[in-house]
Amino acid sequence: MAHLKRYQLTLRNHGLRDYDVEKVKYVFESSSPRDAIRRVSKVYSLCERNNIRISYYAKQFLEALAISAETDLHEVK
Repeated sequence: MAHLKRYQLTLRNHGLRDYDVEKVKYVFESSSPRDAIRRVSKVYSLCERNNIRISYYAKQFLEALAISAETDLHEVK
């Protein structure tokens, strides 16, 4: 079995409601940890710019994804 990155596990096991998934669906297309961090920042900036509210659970998911991706980037092997 191939080693899954932490950010991929976070994306797979998100536990968000459909409403929340619609707000943050852009991050589910991430292809790498660096891309995931970029997409999280983009979702935050778009929501702020367009005055769109993100639920508490969606924010928690975005933070968890960013932390997982950051850990994958700095993992020592």
